[in-house]
Amino acid sequence: MGAARGTTKRLSVEQEEAVAQRYGGRLTKGSGAVDNDQGDVRTPTMLIECKMSQKPPKKLIEEFEKIAREAWSEGREPMMALRYWAPDSILADHDGWIDLSVRRTCDDIERETHIQDEALKRYEHT
Repeated sequence: MGAARGTTKRLSVEQEEAVAQRYGGRLTKGSGAVDNDQGDVRTPTMLIECKMSQKPPKKLIEEFEKIAREAWSEGREPMMALRYWAPDSILADHDGWIDLSVRRTCDDIERETHIQDEALKRYEHT
């Protein structure tokens, strides 16, 4: 890693490396700057774009902390569902809405591992 410690570039590279490791992926060459190797991390099923900020959106964090406390008090995982009206976007559904799910990466990995373990158990019993 060539970037100096504590720089935004170094923190971004560290994030990309952590995401690649957590999702069993690989870093793309040039971090998405090459036309034929886009995105930051590739897995067999996902192309992941990593974004990092040392100043997270305060309202989003506060809302996520609220649902996290509530979810954890019930032994559940927190998730936020965000909806944006953008009918001209390629991401929009037939009614013009973009629906996004926000989860903590560690919860996402734990859930995926559990799903894979259950599928393997089913496969072994056939």
